[in-house]
Amino acid sequence: MLCDAGRLTQAARLSKEVGELFENDDSSEENVQLAIDSYQQAAELYEMEQQKSQASQCLVKVAELSSAALNPPNFLRSAELYEKLGKDCLESNLLKYNAKGYFLQSVICHLANQDSIGASQAMNRFSSLDYTLRDSREGKFAESLIQCVEGFDAEGFATACFEYDRISKLDPWKTTMLLSVRKAIDGGGGGDLADDDIDLT
Repeated sequence: MLCDAGRLTQAARLSKEVGELFENDDSSEENVQLAIDSYQQAAELYEMEQQKSQASQCLVKVAELSSAALNPPNFLRSAELYEKLGKDCLESNLLKYNAKGYFLQSVICHLANQDSIGASQAMNRFSSLDYTLRDSREGKFAESLIQCVEGFDAEGFATACFEYDRISKLDPWKTTMLLSVRKAIDGGGGGDLADDDIDLT
């Protein structure tokens, strides 16, 4: 009704609130999907009203839930969303420094999807968009992760996570994703590390 009346900002705000209700209600598969759909709708409505900051906040929720709450997770969708968010940041002088964080998250999603080639290709794309990325903490961390996954180097992976965490604390989303990536390394490389052998936090 609000959309029909041309009140898109109010409709977007309601869609976002609905997403929050579904997200916080319980973690059932149905509620997670409904939360994702509501946040996606809110983002689209905010974009129509040129409210990019609000739209970005909603897309971050879509990416987080799609990768960390859905079962099975949709890592590819999340990787694409983080890539879009990073590119959008580069268009603004105020937000361009946030792009590196989103690009790192996109690379992590590709790795969680067990696609180190996709992660490497994404890193090359991002580096061509942001020439400061490879020399940044986020860029170096992303490249270390890719190299460790390609070499099934669980010890090197843990060291890279530890070194990054010393300066920039790993948030719960990164920790969850990196644990998923590390388990894939252990399985693919024949490692015998238990879950508590490496503390990513």
